[in-house]
Amino acid sequence: MNGLRKLKFGAFALSLACVFTACSSDDDNTVTTPTANEGSLKITAKASYDNSANRLVESVDLNSFIVNFKEIELELQDNDLDDDMDNNSDANGFYDSDDDIELEGPFEIDLLAANSVQLVNIEIPNGIYEEIEFEFDKSENPESDLFGKSMELKGEINGVPFVFWHDFEEEIEIDYEDMNESLVIDNNTSEVLINFDLSAVLGATGMVDLSMATDNDGDGVIVISPQDEDGNHALAEVLKEAIKAQIELMDDLD
Repeated sequence: MNGLRKLKFGAFALSLACVFTACSSDDDNTVTTPTANEGSLKITAKASYDNSANRLVESVDLNSFIVNFKEIELELQDNDLDDDMDNNSDANGFYDSDDDIELEGPFEIDLLAANSVQLVNIEIPNGIYEEIEFEFDKSENPESDLFGKSMELKGEINGVPFVFWHDFEEEIEIDYEDMNESLVIDNNTSEVLINFDLSAVLGATGMVDLSMATDNDGDGVIVISPQDEDGNHALAEVLKEAIKAQIELMDDLD
């Protein structure tokens, strides 16, 4: 992809100081150092859940929520820049939509492990970034509990252990709820938060009711997955789609 800039990270990297790797159309990589036309960006992620606000007919407690992102891409707004400008930047050092930033993972994180988990802390070109895109993919790490899965949620339903997992592969695009709000990098330091609102999925007014989940094999653990060992295949699809619908981009004020 012409003009695409890539950053590559280790399998479990949570906090990294990085330099840019410029990727040409023939995939020849060269390393460049940050310039005066760049700022700093920290991206964090978390899952928010209020377990005191469950439905009256059920109690859902959550213990862990592990996801695997194959990559994260920052999409620049088209600034109608002069095509004759070098490096896709204008006189003010701003980059256009032909120079999106791709952060190569995988990023495997437990979104309930802390208030928020830092994904990256990087130098990026000045510009107006209108959205963030990230790609769910199955973990390829055989030593990980998430191996072969892209998402796993564990907890209890009315005191009975449950596991929801899925192995879907999909790109998700998110932006600010306010259409007039954008991420602006202008030689400054910014922070953004990718929030998975699980209260909107499983809380008192949530989209999904887990009270009908079944343990068909009688092993004492309710499994909600596409493999349907406990008869919850349809519920797994509903839960996956509900989680995807409740991902939002926020200013990180923690």
